[in-house]
Amino acid sequence: MKKSTYYIFLVISLLTTILCCKEDDQIKYTYKTNYNILLVPDLSNRINQSIHPKPLQDTVIINTVLDGIPQFLKIGNRSINQLDIYKIDFINRGILNEKTFNNSTFEISFLKFKNKLKEASEYKRNQLKPDILTLKKETTKIYSYASIQSSGSDVWNYFNETIHSSLSSQIDTVKVSNCNRIISKTKNKVVLLTDGYIETINKTAGYHLNQDLIIKVRTEFLKSKSNDLQKFILSNTQFLIKKINNNLRNTDVLVLEVTDRSLDINGVAKYHPTDLEIIKIIWTDWLIKSGADRVQIHAALSNRKDVHTILKNFIENK
Repeated sequence: MKKSTYYIFLVISLLTTILCCKEDDQIKYTYKTNYNILLVPDLSNRINQSIHPKPLQDTVIINTVLDGIPQFLKIGNRSINQLDIYKIDFINRGILNEKTFNNSTFEISFLKFKNKLKEASEYKRNQLKPDILTLKKETTKIYSYASIQSSGSDVWNYFNETIHSSLSSQIDTVKVSNCNRIISKTKNKVVLLTDGYIETINKTAGYHLNQDLIIKVRTEFLKSKSNDLQKFILSNTQFLIKKINNNLRNTDVLVLEVTDRSLDINGVAKYHPTDLEIIKIIWTDWLIKSGADRVQIHAALSNRKDVHTILKNFIENK
């Protein structure tokens, strides 16, 4: 490039920058979402296959999610600067006090690569798969231990207290150029593996959802002659779970592996409304009034492909 041409190019570039960014409303903003994905297993006796057999074990579901990380990183047309976190969280974290487990291995975080494009690229190319394998192995060890030493599962208290140290509300503004900014926010996506029955040390009404309560809801609903189950349940506070004390803002919740005990061995409903129908209404009401943005609830899954599809749709929908 000739020197005169170079100076003309430089002047044009400077003028473009000055004119483009003369006023704030002329700056172009691009919005990007990162994901803080928490995989939260209920390690009560529900994981014992001899007591509660399921088509897919929790570890198969968790492994399917972890194997999908390379694809999940691309959701929203993201190719670089993803700051996602993929973490196995625990309802009862006391299990991590065991010397057998290394707490640091229960998380794959891209936050450490903020503004480090080369390092992030090298990590995704060379180290991500080995780290996923390590996380799988540690999770299997947790399940093996929990199947012998049940850790209990206080789901209400998990959402009220425990989860909040794992949630993120991070918002960053990245200056790409004088005229361009990227506003990057983090969305919490909680994937809870549980049977749908809420038990807690607080035995008073509003803190549990057990079989007795479900039977009571069904009986009273049928007596009422109502044809709207949701309206009936929501109008009877005695059936509802009390909202948590700490708000679940900026959080979506996906509940998987709910057990419908109203079905026979062939999957045919013995009672109507079914347990699942009742559980969905009560859980959704509880989590939404506790501040969650969105709630999805699914019965036990039988296909790994369904797990991947459900989770991908769950992450993509904001």
